[in-house]
Amino acid sequence: MHPEHVATYQSSPAGSPLQFGYQYDALRLRGRNKKYAKKEQKHGYHVVAVRVTNNTAAEINFSRDAVLYCGDRPVQPVAPQIAAQDMKQGVWIYLLYLPLNFTIGGTTTSNGYGQTTTTGGTYLPTGPFIAGGNILGASLANANFRRDLEANDLINRNIRPGETVYGLISLREPSVAPLRLELRTVASAAPLSAPAPALPPASSPTPGGGN
Repeated sequence: MHPEHVATYQSSPAGSPLQFGYQYDALRLRGRNKKYAKKEQKHGYHVVAVRVTNNTAAEINFSRDAVLYCGDRPVQPVAPQIAAQDMKQGVWIYLLYLPLNFTIGGTTTSNGYGQTTTTGGTYLPTGPFIAGGNILGASLANANFRRDLEANDLINRNIRPGETVYGLISLREPSVAPLRLELRTVASAAPLSAPAPALPPASSPTPGGGN
């Protein structure tokens, strides 16, 4: 998952102290995450790609200095380690492939009651290999998923003045609602202001006065 590659973000009004953009369905934007998208829906999560630009003159800490709102309620993103644990795909379920073995060749006979017997041929124990391959693949995918969430975590992230950062946040909310990011206090960081225009030089008084 690469939030910096998301094509479109729903953005806050221009000129905000914290310019905030977001895109729901971050997992579905990548076709390889279908299993995690299903887990996301099953466990009531929303993985959101976000973009934050600090338009203030001070360094901003995402958790300390800002409040994330979902609709009209302040919300707290779920820690990436917890979200990854909740949404990971099953691993040991692939042990069900163990009995899936094949026999090539041989002679198959029927007893007339729907039961068949195969004699001879070459027995191929494919089940353990299929199960092992799927278990290894699922384990690696879960590790990559957790690493992506951790690498793009914005909790306690410091954002320098003028800096734009991208990240992923996991929300556990019953429904989708507009998101916004606001400073905790106006005094925590004043917006950057344009340089004051230069004042014209003072004119010298006319000798002898004048009207």
